[in-house]
Amino acid sequence: MKRIFTLFAAALIVGVFHAGAAVNIIPKPTAVTEYEGAWTLPSELTISYSHKTLAPAAGYLEEILAPATGYGIKTKKGTKGDIRLVLTTPSADLDESYTLLSGPDGVTITSASYKGIIHGISTLRQLLPYQIECKSLLRGVEWKVPAVKVEDKPSYEWRGLMLDPVRHFYSIEETKNLLDLMALYKFSKFHWHLIDSQAWRIEIKKYPLLTSKGAWRDPANEYIDKACEQSAIDGRNPSMKLPKEHMREIDGKVMYGGYYSQEDIREIVEYAAVRGIDVVPEIDMPGHNWMATQCYPWLSCGHDGTDPLCLGSDEVIQFAKDVFKEVFELFPYGYAEIGGDEVSRIKWQNCPLCQERIRKENLGGLEELQSWFTKEMEKYFNANGRRLIGWDEILEGGVSPTAIVNWWQGYHADVVQRSTAGGNEVICCPTTYCYFDYPQNNETMRTLYEGAVVPEDLSEEQHKLVKGMQGNIWGEFIPSEARMHYMAFPRAIALAEKAWTEKTDQNWDCFIARMEEQLLRLSTMKVAYRPLVEQ
Repeated sequence: MKRIFTLFAAALIVGVFHAGAAVNIIPKPTAVTEYEGAWTLPSELTISYSHKTLAPAAGYLEEILAPATGYGIKTKKGTKGDIRLVLTTPSADLDESYTLLSGPDGVTITSASYKGIIHGISTLRQLLPYQIECKSLLRGVEWKVPAVKVEDKPSYEWRGLMLDPVRHFYSIEETKNLLDLMALYKFSKFHWHLIDSQAWRIEIKKYPLLTSKGAWRDPANEYIDKACEQSAIDGRNPSMKLPKEHMREIDGKVMYGGYYSQEDIREIVEYAAVRGIDVVPEIDMPGHNWMATQCYPWLSCGHDGTDPLCLGSDEVIQFAKDVFKEVFELFPYGYAEIGGDEVSRIKWQNCPLCQERIRKENLGGLEELQSWFTKEMEKYFNANGRRLIGWDEILEGGVSPTAIVNWWQGYHADVVQRSTAGGNEVICCPTTYCYFDYPQNNETMRTLYEGAVVPEDLSEEQHKLVKGMQGNIWGEFIPSEARMHYMAFPRAIALAEKAWTEKTDQNWDCFIARMEEQLLRLSTMKVAYRPLVEQ
């Protein structure tokens, strides 16, 4: 920690980050101009919004300001207020740029889109003292905003975090807490990994066993659960224990799990949307479906209740479409994930139905069978107004050029080259930098910040096909919210700046100096982050 204070002081002395030094905003804005003076929030505060679509944003800002200040805050439609939210072009959804201007008469945030307004709110939040994050009244704090003009826009559209509540479950409240952190640092996409072999976490009304049975497991018989409990004992680390609130007794046996009802899903989607975040559901197919086949054995080859799905069965194809039909009704965003990773295809070799599908469709083998399935599902996605995203294995056997590729296999650096050469858009989340369940040391965050998350050997045209970056929080050995915070933060903040700020304006010393106040902010939000330096 002493090193961080030294860097902060050095940055101020030599002017490493010029006018932005006093404001300490992360991600670093495009342009910051500071003026003399500051604006003090009045105890009777009005937030105005110029367009009816900004009413949720005004309410969100009220939720941020009210608890710690204790001030009387009202929101109203119009252009006169202490804090003014001004929408210039209500239809410009893809323009996330914004301008924030604070001065003697208050603060004005202007943008062409709802998301831009939310980003301006996140910047205002960071211009206020870090104590604004407190959820109860604080006395003796001067709630001042420095006189400043911030002009800002993101480098990439896709600035994502993925959460895996399958291996270990996170409640609605814990998920909302993560979304609050994402909004603070201007993340735009929440990739929600909702099914896998260990559990099924989303209610599908047509197939009720998927959650009544598939959302629960015996922790005494599950390797990852036993490993976490043992780690809690060996390391005397309570954050590695399975939370008791996710246990219940079923038929006399203590079971671990939980699932999200369709009402829960709608609640999270709405909560994220208010914060400018799109929720992207992942229903992994055709592999990682052991739990689904346990619930409905007819989904598997030979009806033996094992992985993967039987792609020769028309009933199974209909199951996949039925599931996604309900998913599309819950998630309004125009993208959905089909997974497609790590499929053990050997069972298809000896399955009469799968072999018949290969002959009937004139396919070249098992890889092309999976490719056929992905393309069939993409047609269904497109017919329902969605674009398909899959892990980079969907390239095997051939893929439609309209599918989007999640590059995760960091040791296969040619994936981005091959994808973009074929016209496919790519989201970069390689294991080498972006797997937040991987172990950390004191250099991990710097390696991420300075590393080539987006490969550097792309042509200009190929680079245009890179949608952005994403950090993945896989849950095998992250059984609690506290452990999730420790593994993801503050390195997720480094990724946030890497995906938002122009590469030519990124500087590690500047970033780590600005992190100083962010750690105080995280502590106030009760985030159990990893210290920057651990002994």
